[in-house]
Amino acid sequence: MIKNKKVYNFVIVPLIVIASGFLRSVCVEVFTIPYDYAPGGATGIAAMVEYKTGLIAGWTILIVNAPLLVFAFFRISKRFAITSGVAIGLSAIGMLLMDKFNFPVYENGEPVLAACASGVLGGIALAMMLKVGGSTGGTDIVATAIQKKFSATHVSWFIYGIDAIIVFASAFVYEGNGLTPVLMSLAEMFCLSMTCDVISSGFKTALKFEIITKEPDGLSNELIQKLGRGVTCVPVRGMYSNDEKSMLICVIRKRQLSDFNDILKKYPDTFAYVSSTSEVMGLGFSR
Repeated sequence: MIKNKKVYNFVIVPLIVIASGFLRSVCVEVFTIPYDYAPGGATGIAAMVEYKTGLIAGWTILIVNAPLLVFAFFRISKRFAITSGVAIGLSAIGMLLMDKFNFPVYENGEPVLAACASGVLGGIALAMMLKVGGSTGGTDIVATAIQKKFSATHVSWFIYGIDAIIVFASAFVYEGNGLTPVLMSLAEMFCLSMTCDVISSGFKTALKFEIITKEPDGLSNELIQKLGRGVTCVPVRGMYSNDEKSMLICVIRKRQLSDFNDILKKYPDTFAYVSSTSEVMGLGFSR
């Protein structure tokens, strides 16, 4: 166990951080800068600064994130700050090297494809950093600090607010291009968010069914035998009919929904409702 932990901390984590930094560099230099648009966060600020002044985005990203990393070091955790700082530093170095050696960029293509590609790669990079307890910098650091101090705060709205200001400002920075920079920014941010969510929890989502029935034994046996899922039975009483019934609780994978419905059809007097779970851990699922 100790050996596995050392391998994870000294081999797996560094590889993930390096890969995340490289992907962030590709997002900015290959897909963002050539198409003159500014996604949210520090990347958007860096893209606009490079467009107006010629200062390579890597330098701006370092300048913007430096005070945030110092803040994170004292306010969040040393591990979070160091992990995030290494990833940010690598991405900035990658941008500088790509610019110096004229790394191939996505040119003369569809702008919306560039924005989507940047969003997908950026979402992968962010999900990788979240996995190892870090971030890609910018508003993510601020959001983590706020969430740590005020756990009930809806930080997402704070991030959206900052990103909205940056995206709105890009319409004036890239003047003459109409709403195209804004629309590309929105496309990139949407793809990034969706990709990160799918990688972080999308493959672990499941469906939770709560079933009210008078035939708990027969129904639960079918669910166990045919779906291979555990079932919990809770005695309940209908307040309208005053009948004694049972409530079965069962969590299944989404791909098992069709088989689940086929089983329920055999019990016409059964009432069931479903809710989506963001992540499931334990027996029969990921740990």
